[in-house]
Amino acid sequence: MTQSTDRDIQEINNAVDANSRAIDANSKAIADLTASIAGLREEMRVGFTKAEGQINNVETKLDAKIDVVRGELRVIDVKSEGRTRIGFWSLLVRGTAIVVLGGLFVVFLFS
Repeated sequence: MTQSTDRDIQEINNAVDANSRAIDANSKAIADLTASIAGLREEMRVGFTKAEGQINNVETKLDAKIDVVRGELRVIDVKSEGRTRIGFWSLLVRGTAIVVLGGLFVVFLFS
């Protein structure tokens, strides 16, 4: 019985050693995953910071372009201030009247 008990104890010790090695391997794997996750978080933080900077840069450029367009519109408004804008049909009627009156003037002039 002693030999079988010694074998049982030896098997238990072997199982304990195997479990200990497995626990060590799993602990190392967990540490590696934790480091990998920390690295990914840092890469994401840097990426988001870079993207935020690019977005801010684009917003600044768009704001500048909007200001330029607003300035140009103000210049156009100042240039057209005091003038009345003539619609297409009004311009057509006036043009036709001028042509007809000019034609009548020429007819009376040379007759």
